Amino acid sequence: MNPDFSSLTSKQKKIYYAIEAFIKSKKIPPTVREIGEMVGEKTPGAVQGILNRLEQKGVIKREIGMARSIQLVSNHSHYVDPLYIPEVKKVNKRNVSDLLNIYNINKYQPVAPDIVESEKDCFMIKCPDNSLLESGIKYEDMLIISRECDIKDGDTVLVVYENHSLLRRYFADKQENFIKLEADVNLINKDTFEKDEVVIVGKLVGKYTKY
Repeated sequence: MNPDFSSLTSKQKKIYYAIEAFIKSKKIPPTVREIGEMVGEKTPGAVQGILNRLEQKGVIKREIGMARSIQLVSNHSHYVDPLYIPEVKKVNKRNVSDLLNIYNINKYQPVAPDIVESEKDCFMIKCPDNSLLESGIKYEDMLIISRECDIKDGDTVLVVYENHSLLRRYFADKQENFIKLEADVNLINKDTFEKDEVVIVGKLVGKYTKY
């Protein structure tokens, strides 16, 4: 029988996901009593009845007479595999073309796949300063930077200027060879740059912050 997850009732799905969570954390299937405790069902017979229906619909399998024999068959999961993004130590003129060399990577950080499209184009780095503090981005935040994306007016970008990495809002300038890089607090007293003065490393697509 092919698994028929779409036909499950809300209570059946609740039991299914409780089993999945238990297996993920304990590495073994739960007993009927443990399932009842997780979902707030005090009657073992009621849990057993739902398990029977889950088995009839092909989303679990069990061995008769064996404890902890539940196996999940359906591929409908509450859990997704994370993407692993390299966290780099620094960005400067010397390494901007080779950011992901082994000596510049601290570790690989897990990131939810709905935040970035591909881990191949992204890296993480600690926010370089407090220049966008009023915009909610502060020093010590971990930034997710995409190197392969279209940059439009108002996007927040990581740039290298005079061997320093800066976080700024990007705007095209009326003069063809210039761009504007704005901040809430302009620590270098400059917001208009010639294009060859700076290297735009990438666009901010996400961040992790501590409260």
